[in-house]
Amino acid sequence: MAENLDKSVKCQDIQSLAESRKTTLREMEIDLLGQGLIPRHYMRNIEAISREEQAQLLLSRVGVCGCGGLGLYVVNHLVRMGVGYITLWDPDVFSESNLNRQLWSNYNYLGVSKVEVCRQEAAKINPAVDITPLKSCWETNADDLLLEQDVVIDALDNISSRLRLAEACGKNSIPLVHAAIGGWYGQITVIMPGDDTIFDIYGANNGRGLEEELGTLSFAAAFAASIQAAEAVKLILGKESELRSKICMFDLLEPELVFLDKCNMNVT
Repeated sequence: MAENLDKSVKCQDIQSLAESRKTTLREMEIDLLGQGLIPRHYMRNIEAISREEQAQLLLSRVGVCGCGGLGLYVVNHLVRMGVGYITLWDPDVFSESNLNRQLWSNYNYLGVSKVEVCRQEAAKINPAVDITPLKSCWETNADDLLLEQDVVIDALDNISSRLRLAEACGKNSIPLVHAAIGGWYGQITVIMPGDDTIFDIYGANNGRGLEEELGTLSFAAAFAASIQAAEAVKLILGKESELRSKICMFDLLEPELVFLDKCNMNVT
């Protein structure tokens, strides 16, 4: 760590360099990483990932569909990891029912757009990340922006929209990281092109899923979102993942993790 500290650059110095060179913070950080230097806020990333992989994250694009219990935690992780471009879709504002589990929800933000709050809070953590907040359902402008994403996160709260998202991602060969929670329980998997697992799970069901029956707990959302964020980073960096061929089912009451084989594998 002492060696890395010698090669690190403070955020204030990066800001000054970017201003003097008339470039963005993200471009300045990529340039520094190419020189063997490390922006100090990424120091704890290095060793777990390389400088080259950190630069790759800064060039990557992730779309997050839904900014509720899952999506806001996912964005928090991606911003801290330094994913360069994040597009958010959610038409909702914060309500009192969100206070039990949704990151950045508080009484001051009641009635305020979730994606706009997310943009503001993310900028406080890592201003080098470019956040595009869209106060709409992902279907509204999918043709324009969904196709630009390297990875898409399914953080939706209704089955019909999930199925449409899986269909759109499959049609356009975009990896999709799915998660759903209900009470103490949840599931996470990675949907690659050719994988119809989402349709096998939900079939013709068009409801809102188990959360309506079991409720939604903060730690279940945070747990599932952490795995989603990790899977998105692994996809971007080309790292292998067991969740391409399996579904992770978790129970935080016992606790227990179970990995189930998918049964429809025709994945590219």
